Amino acid sequence: MTEPAFWPWSAIYGAVVLVLVGIAWVVERRQPGTARRFALVVALGSAVVYLTWRLIFTIPSDNWVSLVAGIILVTAEFAGLLQMVASTVIGWQVDRRTPLPVHDLAHIPSVDIYIATYSESIAVLEPTLAGAMGIRYPGKITVYVCDDGSRPQVRELTRRYDAEYLEREEHEHAKAGNLNNALVHSAGELVVTLDADMIPTVDFLEKTVGYFIDENLAFVQAPQAFHNQDAFQYNLFSGDVLPNEQDYFMRTLQPPKERFNAVMYVGSNTVFRRSTLDAIGGFATGVITEDMATGMLLQAAGYRSAFAPDIIAAGLAPENFADLLTQRTRWARGNIQTARKWNPFTLPGLTWMQRWIYADGIVYWHFGIFKMVFILAPLVYLIGGDPVLHAAVSSFLAIWLPYFVASFVRMKLLSAGRRSFTWTHVYEIAMAPTIAIAIIGEWLGFSTKVFAVTPKGVSTEKLNFRWLIALPHVILLGLSLFALLNAFVLSAGRFTFDSLVITSFWTLYNIVGLVMAILVCLERPRQRRTERTEVDLPIGAQLWEGAPVEGRILDLSFNGVRLALPWSNTFGPADAAHQLVRKGKLEIDRIGTISGNSRWISESADGMLVGFEFDELAPDQAVRLVGAISGSPHWVRHDREDKARLAGAAARTVIGAARRVNPSLRSEFRAKGRRIAQLHPSGTKIATPFAVHLDDLSFGGCRVRSRHRINFGDEYGVELHGHHSFSSPAEVRWVHRRGGLYVAGLKFKRHGELKVPA
Repeated sequence: MTEPAFWPWSAIYGAVVLVLVGIAWVVERRQPGTARRFALVVALGSAVVYLTWRLIFTIPSDNWVSLVAGIILVTAEFAGLLQMVASTVIGWQVDRRTPLPVHDLAHIPSVDIYIATYSESIAVLEPTLAGAMGIRYPGKITVYVCDDGSRPQVRELTRRYDAEYLEREEHEHAKAGNLNNALVHSAGELVVTLDADMIPTVDFLEKTVGYFIDENLAFVQAPQAFHNQDAFQYNLFSGDVLPNEQDYFMRTLQPPKERFNAVMYVGSNTVFRRSTLDAIGGFATGVITEDMATGMLLQAAGYRSAFAPDIIAAGLAPENFADLLTQRTRWARGNIQTARKWNPFTLPGLTWMQRWIYADGIVYWHFGIFKMVFILAPLVYLIGGDPVLHAAVSSFLAIWLPYFVASFVRMKLLSAGRRSFTWTHVYEIAMAPTIAIAIIGEWLGFSTKVFAVTPKGVSTEKLNFRWLIALPHVILLGLSLFALLNAFVLSAGRFTFDSLVITSFWTLYNIVGLVMAILVCLERPRQRRTERTEVDLPIGAQLWEGAPVEGRILDLSFNGVRLALPWSNTFGPADAAHQLVRKGKLEIDRIGTISGNSRWISESADGMLVGFEFDELAPDQAVRLVGAISGSPHWVRHDREDKARLAGAAARTVIGAARRVNPSLRSEFRAKGRRIAQLHPSGTKIATPFAVHLDDLSFGGCRVRSRHRINFGDEYGVELHGHHSFSSPAEVRWVHRRGGLYVAGLKFKRHGELKVPA
């Protein structure tokens, strides 16, 4: 149908919507609940008007290509409307229940804690086990390490912590089978499921068990939170200004689902009533998202679910983009598998709202297909010349722009600042090609029942560009740039003004997302074995031959600390220089005495910074240490976008893309200073030692400058004389030519000792 000339009326409509959106934005500061609901209504109304206009007036019929492309495009937009309606209903009201304190329960139930593991490293698993062993609870707790990898080192770790070790001969049904095996070999009235990396806080049970005063309650789900940066935060230099990509679902969409008894079980941080699991035959099997299926089956059986909003456990987000995509592909395929086996529209026992909410979750995982449609649609016109919609710029601005602005404000208010419209665009474009292929493959029958564990706690020393993942984005970016070149240069004058303006703007918007997606594929090195948490604890450092020195811990991990030792009347630079030894002890408040090694030192006008690595911790020390880390207010990162600093983060991303190829990135801080050292070439007695300028030095390596040729891979003995003596074999890990000098980074093969010269 031809679009009528109704510009004046549509302009008035657009102005009214923009005014209403502005009112919601202003009111939000004083009455957030009212403003949120008002914005939801305005956004939904503008979406209905926009899509009605699109369906009636803008679908092209120039030829079959235009007609098909136009119908596919508007279908994808209608899918977005359905999701908007669902999120509006879900987010309209949030009812928060306060659980009864555990001590007030008439009966304190016994609790079994299942830590499910398969291939995770000891470094990932041990903090979780230590956290579980440190949980406060007035009743009986039994911790089970459910090792589906049957590893001797995990058995020994479990024995050291006096926990229960479970394994099985057959490994059917992956994680679900592992948990069902634990149900058979335990008897607690309540059951906690924890992923191997999800460290619980000491008050985990205090914040959840009280909900079970409701005799019909099947499970309590707490949000999954993360104490490291995800791939988007880390690779885009945005960890300080951008929340974790999962925070929007975990902390915004999950809580209001309790009102409809549709809280989703997400596999970890959950407490179950054992009898309800027994009633449905245990954890669901036969799909790779056993968690979603188990929760839905419990709700279909008439049991209730609850959501505990507090952060009472946190783990590791996938640490590179490839692993994140592996995880999301598993979730996407698992949702389709669950829908096939237990269709929410036909599963007996679900209410109509539960069916809608679960169906909406399944539709969501088709976002990859929808986003690919939105990326390719304008290219059909700018490259092929076939219109995908017919609209005047004036009408488009009057109808589409208010809808876009209302949707932008709606997302801000609905998510409470956890997610913006712009970052949703970036996230979806980055994952779209992979998720689209997975969903199409699943529907075509190319299914997989294999449960793949997401790697956690993996450190990397090198920059890695995931070119296979980035390739679709590079191709789409190239096509988008070519489309603009074709429209404005190669085929200039061929396109109508209105369609050219709309599709060009649309393509530029997609280009921004594609560029960010490509940058996410440029994986920055992650050299820390464990994440550090900012803390402020008093400490006594016995790192010198004299009396202990008092200081403060600045950050803390399961492997070590960074501590500050201020200069005082009894401790100054001269004392530190002449008494330092590498082996030492720390007396940490509420944790006790821990021995270990100094890894690096750095002096300043105010004092000394020391990086200290722990020796192997005794189980009781590890429990107290994890309690101190998880008890820090800085353990879990903020869950709000920092609008004021996002622009700076974006600039750092672009600038950092060039800088992060620097191979001298290192895991240890290094003491600065210009000193002279000697390099002794290894492997020959003929080669003559030569002097180098030592730019910095740590217990793990150093950086040197010399006019003498230094080659990558060469081995030297490093000697330093003077204020300290130092000797260690080393290998050249990188070399630059700079101003006629060789600048090289050397890694010590064994840690040298800083000693007082004889």
